[in-house]
Amino acid sequence: PEGWRREDDGRGRRAFSNGLTGLGRATLAAEAIETGEPGDGSVQARHFRDEALVLGVAGPEGRTVSVGGLEPASLGGRPAQRIRAELDGAGGPTHLVAWFVPRGEWVYRLVFTWPHAYPAYGRVVERMVADVRFEEPAGLRIARARALLVPGVAGPLRELGHGLRRWGLPADAVEPLASAVRLAPAHVDTRVELARAFFESGQVEEGCHAAAEARVYGPSDTGAMEAGVRCELARGDTAKALLRLEEARRLDPRDARLRAAEGALKAALEAQAP
Repeated sequence: PEGWRREDDGRGRRAFSNGLTGLGRATLAAEAIETGEPGDGSVQARHFRDEALVLGVAGPEGRTVSVGGLEPASLGGRPAQRIRAELDGAGGPTHLVAWFVPRGEWVYRLVFTWPHAYPAYGRVVERMVADVRFEEPAGLRIARARALLVPGVAGPLRELGHGLRRWGLPADAVEPLASAVRLAPAHVDTRVELARAFFESGQVEEGCHAAAEARVYGPSDTGAMEAGVRCELARGDTAKALLRLEEARRLDPRDARLRAAEGALKAALEAQAP
């Protein structure tokens, strides 16, 4: 809103407020959280609730008095999760609403607070929420331009496909990645990206075929092995996925991400056991 100003929250987030520090204070904090995997926002929402909204504990905008559960919602035309809470802020009772909106490998977190004593601020927040739009990131626009300016070259096509998949457009990523594979068939990372694009767009067998070909070109490449793990998970065979993952771990035992994935798969198998 006109008159609000940017603030430094000390954590690198985009933070804004109406400029008041006590009675009547209203705020917005926005952040894009990189998750590494597509998600629905629920994990980040639960983490925020458990870490930032602990009952009786003071946060940046006040002490948490009550917290609601996760609510399925929609923001800017995208599915989202929402949490409502009540705080004891610097100016008295304060409303908080936090939104978690997934987009590919990122989750946008938007947190609004406004004073209970001035209910008209609730309508201001409603207008702010209604005006949220998710535009194409600048990096993705640049990748599209490079692919058009340098046609028939694997690198720009690979960059475009990678960007499309990471920003939640895996079906659109398939064509440029497949073209990049045809132009540079020995590039294992491109084949791994193509397999992920297939899996994330629901094309399981195509993804498994791409993963198998990645392994042919990179028999000891842990990325190609991981693509094989994703294949077995997509087919619903957790036990076989764990075997493939253990093989990758033997090649790179120090890889923390593979170690964490192995632990998660073992826990999933134990939970399935009779």
